[in-house]
Amino acid sequence: MKIGIISGHHFPRLFKNAESLSLETPFGTINVDVSSLEDNVLFFINRHGTQATIPPHNINYRGNIYAFAVSHVDYILSFGTVGSMNTSMKPGDVVVPHDFIDCTTSRKKTFFDEERFHVDMSQPFCPSIRKTLLHSIHKQKGTTVVHKKGIYLTTEGPRLETPAEISFYKHSADIVGMTLAPEAILAREKGICFASLCLICNMAAGLQKALTAEEIAAMYAQKKTTLSTIMKDACLSLPANKTCSCHENVTKATL
Repeated sequence: MKIGIISGHHFPRLFKNAESLSLETPFGTINVDVSSLEDNVLFFINRHGTQATIPPHNINYRGNIYAFAVSHVDYILSFGTVGSMNTSMKPGDVVVPHDFIDCTTSRKKTFFDEERFHVDMSQPFCPSIRKTLLHSIHKQKGTTVVHKKGIYLTTEGPRLETPAEISFYKHSADIVGMTLAPEAILAREKGICFASLCLICNMAAGLQKALTAEEIAAMYAQKKTTLSTIMKDACLSLPANKTCSCHENVTKATL
């Protein structure tokens, strides 16, 4: 199988002896690292660019997903760091979101600017990938707390949220980040199975005294080995024969 992985962090245990490619897309050049994992071919894109410097609101989301599409990946596994708005979800926990809310305002969110195309998002994430991720997490036997469901709120960034914003949104969502939308939307428009693994790095604004970027980096560094193991096991466990309807949603979207 061909599996795409998109993240702002590298997974060294997954990508050994990777070959770096530059793929031309209608939205610009995208750098992709390609390597093998047993019988699978892995395609890695750092959503923040090769040097990991592109802020969330300026990420080339369409270019990234298009690059996966022209590489004919069967699945896309996303990884991201988030803050928690739910007091039962703590820093160091992982979440496999089942839904999301998009509060971004300036991003290009579709490949279909010139036609009427209304893709179904009733089930925003591929159930097969979600099931696989949860199974892979449970294999770690208690090394991390997992939340099987969660609603991800996507904000514009690059600033973090205010306490008042978190107070408003926490009644509708569990975790907050800046990158899941429009990645999930664009993947669905291309008919590619997509789901995400999220690491909680802090409580959101107003739920702890202050927020720092160093805190996010430190939590990822602490959990990096476990996360790499989870992602590797998930890649090896994804089903070869799909039973989901992710691709079918695209065929029914055009008026």
